[in-house]
Amino acid sequence: MRKNVLKVHPADNVLVALTDLQAGQDVVYEGNNYQPIEFIPAKHKFATTPILQNQDVKMYGVLVGTAKNDIPAGGLLTTANVKHAANAFTTQSKQLDWTKPNITQWQQKTFNGYHRPNGEVGTANYWLVIPMVFCENRNVEVLQEALLKPLGYARQNAHELKVQKLIDQIKAGHDVNEALFVETESNNNNQERVFPNVDGIKFLTHTGGCGGIRQDSEALCGLLAGYITHPNVAGA
Repeated sequence: MRKNVLKVHPADNVLVALTDLQAGQDVVYEGNNYQPIEFIPAKHKFATTPILQNQDVKMYGVLVGTAKNDIPAGGLLTTANVKHAANAFTTQSKQLDWTKPNITQWQQKTFNGYHRPNGEVGTANYWLVIPMVFCENRNVEVLQEALLKPLGYARQNAHELKVQKLIDQIKAGHDVNEALFVETESNNNNQERVFPNVDGIKFLTHTGGCGGIRQDSEALCGLLAGYITHPNVAGA
């Protein structure tokens, strides 16, 4: 049977009407019987027990208000009989103590990486191309289009490779129908990189840098600096 009320948290002293409830209508929720004493519109709340003046109204398990006057069980909660209230809150205290893990089994382990001048270690070598202002985005995109494939960093399109294989077979003397079924290895999938120690070139664009206030510029520069100083970035 579809429920017509909801109790958000076990500690709540209100129920939420999921449908319009009529005065005197029997409402059963988790084995408990309730009866609104007035019309309760859908999405509104009614008291599950009497709430006396200045007593707490709880929802989500926390204080959300206090009663301006006595609210009987089954009574509708409105801005006329409830005023906002909330418990004071504090931030969680910092826990700085920690137990140093035992790293003995990894002390002699190594991995392929790159030492950076600041002492950090990267696991990859990337070059970044970043505009300082968004009006250079188009130029960056042109650079990306012009450089990636000649330098050996363009992603190979599987369908493009198949077409190239077909073209190669036709040039080798096969007719079209025969070329479609010839299985050959193509080395087009393994581009030779001009800079073998560079794992990739990343072209990043953004929408900042022009027409902003000083704080905007500082935020943008901080963001770009974060990318540039990442240990996996070899140059920008």
